[in-house]
Amino acid sequence: MNQNEQAAALDGLEPGQIAVVLVDFQNDFCQPAEPGHDPALTEANAAAASRASAFAAAASGLGLRVIYTRQVLDLTRLDPRQRRWEEHSRLCRAGSPGADLFIEPVPGSRVVRKDRFDIWQSREFQQALADWDIDGLIIGGVELICCVLHAVLGAEERGYRYLVPLDLVSGMASSEGSANRAVRAYLRAVHPTIGHAKDLLHRWQAGGAPTTELAPLCDRDRGLLPT
Repeated sequence: MNQNEQAAALDGLEPGQIAVVLVDFQNDFCQPAEPGHDPALTEANAAAASRASAFAAAASGLGLRVIYTRQVLDLTRLDPRQRRWEEHSRLCRAGSPGADLFIEPVPGSRVVRKDRFDIWQSREFQQALADWDIDGLIIGGVELICCVLHAVLGAEERGYRYLVPLDLVSGMASSEGSANRAVRAYLRAVHPTIGHAKDLLHRWQAGGAPTTELAPLCDRDRGLLPT
């Protein structure tokens, strides 16, 4: 997909038809409280969460909707095959502080729950999109290699118009060596992306359509983007 096609991803939509979907910016993914946790592992996630929070506040002020997702682990809500992979996990267990959002939701937003990776399996999420008559999505979040990827592929499969600001998606540094980079490269190559979410705000604040020009990533910017 060329840059012109990417730029037109949300053209023609009213602000209220677009939802900013922020996937799983939760404590366990951004700032775990467990003893011995190395902050470097989640530093990029926390930085992406901070940028996403600021973007959501500004976008909401321009009339866009905002949806926050939370992955909450409750083994009783999973099927036997899913439980096989999650029974020893400590991430985002129901009732734990780690499952809480790392960022404060903006007024008027919705927080929806999902049981595992795929937000499109959440009835709460589907209901929010239906209630607001959403046709366009701006997707940010963690983790790149699973939950973000499911959100993007699900949007494509269901025919939504969508855009991924690459500075609003991230993954834990433990996956930095290959998987996070691979998914980021795949998103750039195949899906509508933009380097910096602030470029969307600049255009909207000037009274233009949601996305017209994509700012290419220079070498300096590539070094600053989380993996």
